[in-house]
Amino acid sequence: MFSNKAPALSTPSFLLLAVLAMAAAAFYRLPLLDERPMHTDEAILAFKTADLATTGQFQYDPKDYHGPGLHYAASLWSKMAFWGAPDTWHDDQLRTVTAMCGLLLILATLFLTDALGRGGVVAAMLLAAISPMQVYYSRYYIMEMPLVLLVMIAMISFWRYTQDSRKIWLLIGGIVIGLQHATKETFVLNIAAGLVAWFVAQGLFGPFEPRRSGLSMGGSTRQPAKPLLWVLISAMVVSVAMYSGGFHDWEAVKNSFTTYASYWERSSGAGHEKPWHYYLTLLTWRSEGGLKWSEGLIVGLALIGMTHGLVGNHMKNGPRQAFLVFLSLYALLLLGGYSVLAYKTPWSILSAQHALLLLAGYGTSVLFSIFPKGLLRNGFRIALGLGLYHLCYQTNLASHRYGADARNPWAYSHTVQAFPRLLRQVNELQRLEPTPISLLVVNKDLGWPMRWYWRTNPNAHYEPTVPEQEPSASVMICDAEALPALQAKITSRSYHNPGFYGLRPNENLVMLVEQSLWGRYETARNPEGGKP
Repeated sequence: MFSNKAPALSTPSFLLLAVLAMAAAAFYRLPLLDERPMHTDEAILAFKTADLATTGQFQYDPKDYHGPGLHYAASLWSKMAFWGAPDTWHDDQLRTVTAMCGLLLILATLFLTDALGRGGVVAAMLLAAISPMQVYYSRYYIMEMPLVLLVMIAMISFWRYTQDSRKIWLLIGGIVIGLQHATKETFVLNIAAGLVAWFVAQGLFGPFEPRRSGLSMGGSTRQPAKPLLWVLISAMVVSVAMYSGGFHDWEAVKNSFTTYASYWERSSGAGHEKPWHYYLTLLTWRSEGGLKWSEGLIVGLALIGMTHGLVGNHMKNGPRQAFLVFLSLYALLLLGGYSVLAYKTPWSILSAQHALLLLAGYGTSVLFSIFPKGLLRNGFRIALGLGLYHLCYQTNLASHRYGADARNPWAYSHTVQAFPRLLRQVNELQRLEPTPISLLVVNKDLGWPMRWYWRTNPNAHYEPTVPEQEPSASVMICDAEALPALQAKITSRSYHNPGFYGLRPNENLVMLVEQSLWGRYETARNPEGGKP
């Protein structure tokens, strides 16, 4: 049986390692947030956030989009950070919101020191700081990182309540559950996995706090439902307030529940079908176009943490063992639940991966206790150092050089790195016109993410198919396969075709520029007519 004796870590060392982990997290998350073009999902969310900041109202679409949580957070932060008018916002400003969520997620690990131990906490913080998956989606303006942060806060709140019985933790837990619902509807999978794991762990190893059990999660056994009411009422008030825009739009509140019918339909795939083992390969080993990717170090350390949590010597700390088993079951149930669903996107598994990170931190501290000194300890340090270096190497590649590359397993159907060439050329054409350029985009996805970049142009129009009438825009952009149909509609004007432009992997655009405008563009680029 494993020993439960953890290596000593002094307070100065603990604080120093925690600061170093936060510094590494900031180093990887905050710089160069605008070097990667917006993904379609990011652009749509950015557009909706800008609309909320402009109008003060959020229009909830239960069929294709998510709740208002991220939008309210970003809109509030835009005022606090003095971003200015929404039509001047940049990609890096919006991504700062999710990057800050990623930093807070790591900082919050400190609240689990009594559960993971000092060594486990700083190891988990360091692993999370340099995890390629955590870093990549911290730099991504979608709901997933805020959701993981809220799940972590709820987990901390209920654990803290079992330790000191303070009602404030129940209130915080309920509030963040309400915010989870208002952020992304898939939170129900986290709740389901968490509840099952909590009660199974409690049934196997006793209450998380001595002399407390049942639904109360640490409350009085004579009133088992009372603490649960604190959670439910606060969660409902927050969720309703968010969806209704301050208790005004009750239709949105209703839609926030009826939307699960759409989610059930989409769970069968909806174009995102992948095999059951997709997430396992994403966490352990992927080979894409000659590039190798792996967070196997984290998974391996997590398995050690799970094993020690289950069979380690915890005689004097039953609640801690119950929490470790809860965390293990939660990670496995969530990973299994998402793997069973045919619908799979890489960011969906981020919550399960974060739970594995916490267990990996604990597993690291276990190995340090197994190798207390001498050659084995030094060998483990070297192996761990090499593993951490490998994670850093992958993080640099994933976040920068291959940030929008299809060979990056976390860049899912992403706007290609060459796409800004189209934006630059349209901006150069715009400088030749005294008024906003007349622009027609024919694209099956209605022009995303172009709509975000050209959101201030009132003369930009977007169509999913070639219009019936002859178009007359000065600049026309269309899907490559739609070019023959578009050219067939043009009979009265002459257009120049500068060539193809990348949009997404295996998806290209073609631009047509009215001939006289293109002539002025060529003259502006080469005023001497090519003469030396």
